[in-house]
Amino acid sequence: MMNPMEQLPSFADTVVIGAGTGGAAFAGTLATHSNETILLLEAGPDYGPRSDGQWPADMLDARSIPLSHDYDLHSRRSSGEGTLDLPRARILGGCSAHNGCTASVGARFEYDEWAAAGNPGWAASDVEPLLDWVRDRFRVRRYTMDELTPPQRAFVNAGIATGLPFADDLDHIEAAEGIGPMPVNIVDGTRFNSAFAFLDPVRDRPNLTIAGGVDVQRIDIADGEARGVFVRHNGNDAYIKAGRVVLAAGAYHSPALLLRSGVGPSDELSALGIAVQAALPGVGKHLLDHACIQLDFAGQPGLTDELAKLPWNPDEQTVGRAKSSVCDDGPYDIHVFMVAGENSGHPGLPPITLYGGAMRARSEGSVTLNADLDVVNPVIDHRYGTDPAGYDRTVLSEALELLESMVAQPELAAVLGDHVPGENAPLDDIVNYCHPAGSCKMGPATDRTAVVGSHGNVYGISGLYVADASIMPTITRGNINLPTAMIGARIAAGLLGIDPRALTATSTV
Repeated sequence: MMNPMEQLPSFADTVVIGAGTGGAAFAGTLATHSNETILLLEAGPDYGPRSDGQWPADMLDARSIPLSHDYDLHSRRSSGEGTLDLPRARILGGCSAHNGCTASVGARFEYDEWAAAGNPGWAASDVEPLLDWVRDRFRVRRYTMDELTPPQRAFVNAGIATGLPFADDLDHIEAAEGIGPMPVNIVDGTRFNSAFAFLDPVRDRPNLTIAGGVDVQRIDIADGEARGVFVRHNGNDAYIKAGRVVLAAGAYHSPALLLRSGVGPSDELSALGIAVQAALPGVGKHLLDHACIQLDFAGQPGLTDELAKLPWNPDEQTVGRAKSSVCDDGPYDIHVFMVAGENSGHPGLPPITLYGGAMRARSEGSVTLNADLDVVNPVIDHRYGTDPAGYDRTVLSEALELLESMVAQPELAAVLGDHVPGENAPLDDIVNYCHPAGSCKMGPATDRTAVVGSHGNVYGISGLYVADASIMPTITRGNINLPTAMIGARIAAGLLGIDPRALTATSTV
């Protein structure tokens, strides 16, 4: 860890932008298997290794999702009324440092789909060993039924009563429909984030420098080559020369940085006065997320007081998976889950919220730059529920029907208490699952909408790569933290010329 007042290195063989899940996995893998110098830049703070005990309590407490260290991003609401918060963590570890700790790898189908679309090396048989390795690095475990709080146990029983089979292994690539305790990356009550999983084991390596509090302004590109990065650190502007630049700033900021650097749709860039370095119309397009509907409840009288007495009372513990009538590409496309507790402290939320998610969502949003380039945060519009075929709304309506059937079960109904209706009907105000992906899509060179190739290489610019969830051609049907780490490690292995499957046997990261 650099002292915050230290001067940044003037050169690194590889500069990595973003120390979230993808960036941490990439940098940790590259540092372990090479001697080249790596500079990992993070806009938020680096609180050091877990063992130092300097991390803020709210970022460690796995019972709830914290509100601090946020980027303050927003999207237009599907109802057209106001904006929707898009929580993103500005801290080493990225969103793995403030998420709900659900560990999921998705289903076999989507990885085989990636490969079939012209991305060799991304089939399920290629990535499954790496996903298993990532799961081990995050120290994933599964809750047992005995560990569930009474509301969460009632939620599982209600799902079983409506016909979902009980499932105690929901993090497997072959997992099908079912409901049960969720797999989590929680160690002794601590949210075990990607910084702990991938960076702590290599912090002492002399070839890795981790620098927090660094805002990357743009990538220096000339003559079709990435040559370095312009940054702001400790109130001063600086330039860092790089042998290669790897973007891992996430599905919102990776495309935004490409756009600021002259890589993207030529008409958008020209309108903003940005010189076009590579005309790639897909940059910032194809933005995906798991759209959700929600039902809020007041909870039975005294619920939060009773939960507060429990030795362990996390807000999230269970998840259900179901198959809609329009699911033709895998084992399930619906998630249902409950947030119930006294920990979250999120303004305006009642004690219990039930969510239903469209896990193969097809609506595509966008990331663009503000017309005032001095405004750093990009303009984000997810356009939830707008796919032309109406697939997402069909799935969400069936997710709502499933939740309503579960709510009618006596055990769960007794826990939920009174329904707290929102200003709009659930399907008229679709919310986000906080899993943005796809805005720098991976695909073959023949795909005009593709931004990167199968090695994460940005088309038209040598020495520039992307290694985060933004390259997903389609979104995995589950929480995307583990797949994003797999992507980071997979891109690093490719640059090193290592078979990614070998990482499971050789890497100590």
